[in-house]
Amino acid sequence: MFRCIHQLPKHSYRHVFRPIRLYTTDHGQPILTELVHGRKRIYTSLPTIAKTKSATASKSRIASPVTSSPLSWEWIHPSEEKEGNYYATSKQKNNGLGVVSAVKQNLTEMFLPVGYPDSVHSCYKKFHAWLFLETYVGSAIGVLCSQAMLASLGLGTEAATGGAVAIQWVLKDGFGEIGKLFFIKKYASSFDSHPKTWKFVCEIFSTVGSFLQLCTSVVGPKLFLPLAAVGNMFELIHESIWIASHMTFTKHFSPNGNIGDIVAKDDAQMSTAHLLGMLSGVGLISISHSPAFLFGAFALLSPINIWSTIKMLHAAEFEILNQAKLTLLAKEYIDTGKVATYEKLRSREIGFGEWIKPSLRNKQGSVSVKIKMGSSAAQAYSSSHEVQDVVQVLMHENYLLNYHKNTMWILFHQDAGSPDFVKSILHSLKFHDIISTENIDKDMHWDNYIDALKSSHAWTQEHYERFSLELDEKNWQRDTVYWNDRQVLNTL
Repeated sequence: MFRCIHQLPKHSYRHVFRPIRLYTTDHGQPILTELVHGRKRIYTSLPTIAKTKSATASKSRIASPVTSSPLSWEWIHPSEEKEGNYYATSKQKNNGLGVVSAVKQNLTEMFLPVGYPDSVHSCYKKFHAWLFLETYVGSAIGVLCSQAMLASLGLGTEAATGGAVAIQWVLKDGFGEIGKLFFIKKYASSFDSHPKTWKFVCEIFSTVGSFLQLCTSVVGPKLFLPLAAVGNMFELIHESIWIASHMTFTKHFSPNGNIGDIVAKDDAQMSTAHLLGMLSGVGLISISHSPAFLFGAFALLSPINIWSTIKMLHAAEFEILNQAKLTLLAKEYIDTGKVATYEKLRSREIGFGEWIKPSLRNKQGSVSVKIKMGSSAAQAYSSSHEVQDVVQVLMHENYLLNYHKNTMWILFHQDAGSPDFVKSILHSLKFHDIISTENIDKDMHWDNYIDALKSSHAWTQEHYERFSLELDEKNWQRDTVYWNDRQVLNTL
């Protein structure tokens, strides 16, 4: 018995050929079983039209199409497979469900990634259910805001003459775009390391922006442009963060590398939610256009939007390593010699698992030192002799360390990668443990400080491989470490 799989990328269209069972069928002898997008079909050979070779058939052919047995197949739903004479019984069951099954299959191919649920992360379903609700509510709120701003401009009245309305509308968008650019310049480097935090922040921004846009319906015309521009700026920042954070989430949802397929199906899901939300918003404004009604509907919908965002972010449970998680895992390993699981780490985290909970003194696993990754030499060192002595100790590593103002500063070489990030965190925490336990003041006892750096480095060299194996055993993905990388790199 054999099982043959075409050597295609995991995210590609895939056929899986399985051992053939001997089914009783009116269509002839079964040839093979094929899985396509999670559906199963049975290939059989139809009876031949002629038993002898045609006189006009090409002599170079072994058999012509007239005498060969053409292929026939029938779709079989996987859940209907049972032991025994499966093919004959499932065909009888499918007679009344063919239309329903076809509709279900088409919807699956339209909205879900190929191979779902095996081709995506286990939290995909719950995450996208909350995302659908969030998008639906957000679209309905957007309709309310548009109605408020159009009413404020007096669209459809005699006051809305000439190009005044168009000019104010364009200026609103232009000022919003400018504000978004400055925001991206300052904070974009942390979008990868803290996608959940920024996703929550962007929904708060969206709520504030929507409220300001609604306020245009109750203020004078002179205040329309500043309120609408600031509100639109918050909405544009929300859009930018939304795209960035969801691209990060998509990478985590695709263990097989099928990012393009997941993005396309996400777009289909969100388009449906957006359309339904707009229809609901139109239904709401058809009831009343009054500002009081618009603010009342906003007051009901906004908490639902924020609540669905919180539930969605809690549903996103990825075994990835960001700076907070890696710091807690390294500290746990130093204290106990073991690596914690994802579930055990939750009690020590806040902010959707992207921040360390404020530690309690003398509590096992607590982290009492701040760690700055990717810092510059000017921030980390106060003199040239400090740099020279540390380089002598860590000359074969792709990172440098220094302790200054209750902060452990980590500098990276331009060739540093994820293994170096993991190793530097482990080393820095062990180094801090030694100088804290022995009360070493580097300004007073520099030689002792360097000795502590050497001993912690030796310990790290001895335990790093074991620490990495423990991470793998607990299913932590250490191929990438997410941190606020500002591309400050060093060379010797």
